[in-house]
Amino acid sequence: MELDVLIMSSSRPQLFPYCWESFKKYFHFEGKLNVYFHEDFVFPSKSKKVLEYLSTIRDIKHVSTHNPAIGLGMSMDHMFQNHCKSKYLFNLQEDWELERPIDVNQLIYVMEQNNEVNMIGLNKITNTPELNGSPQPQCTYSGVDMILYHGWSFMPGLWNMDFVRKHWRVREVRPEGYFTNTFGTHEQRMDCEHCRNRIGAYMLGKTGDYRYIRHIGNDWRMAKWRLENGKPGGCHDASRMDDPYRAPWLPSMENRPVQHENPTQEQIKKEMSENPKEMNGN
Repeated sequence: MELDVLIMSSSRPQLFPYCWESFKKYFHFEGKLNVYFHEDFVFPSKSKKVLEYLSTIRDIKHVSTHNPAIGLGMSMDHMFQNHCKSKYLFNLQEDWELERPIDVNQLIYVMEQNNEVNMIGLNKITNTPELNGSPQPQCTYSGVDMILYHGWSFMPGLWNMDFVRKHWRVREVRPEGYFTNTFGTHEQRMDCEHCRNRIGAYMLGKTGDYRYIRHIGNDWRMAKWRLENGKPGGCHDASRMDDPYRAPWLPSMENRPVQHENPTQEQIKKEMSENPKEMNGN
């Protein structure tokens, strides 16, 4: 069995070590692992520090860079066309930290046995029966519990690349939503049968299960439209973004680097008005 892991990165040397260490700790796979890394030079001096850190790691098969930066979607397109060739791909960005063990061989088995399952994502919030008005019913495939998802998530997860390559469309601005919209309108994607038959995307775990991943890049947004006064944008508020969703049996949550230790009400309102789904787990 062969698996590609794609780690997308953009000038955040403060965050990648946490991503990488959690990946080594919680990502379990028996087979040939091809780890690909892409660094987008949003801030060249910071990206150079990322590359310095990468030079100490032997487990990465290939590192690609773009300077100047071309954005997440275009970077992924470059990697799909030039490097990631396996049937299955685990999508990851350097501002995500795994919190719970993931048996990736089991997830690949699910996809091998069930052609209608094309994505198994890891949620950053508790699995809910509905999200943004769309139902997320619980289901079981080959003994693995999941909930139906109403779009295509760029959060960490396993992708069936045979399916993705048939439908892949990309643009520079907001690539996540653009790709999701190729599978129908929001109204269409509120229908469970449409999502099952047209998309086949799921989140791992039962309804009510705690999250698997922590988004440590909430206030390190590097996309052009997310920068604020030439600095990484977004806001961080652990009481809303972490505390309600983290499994209570895990050790106390350690601090991670933040841009805005105490976000202003203006930053919070801006975050919610510009990207309300992000605040709810999309």
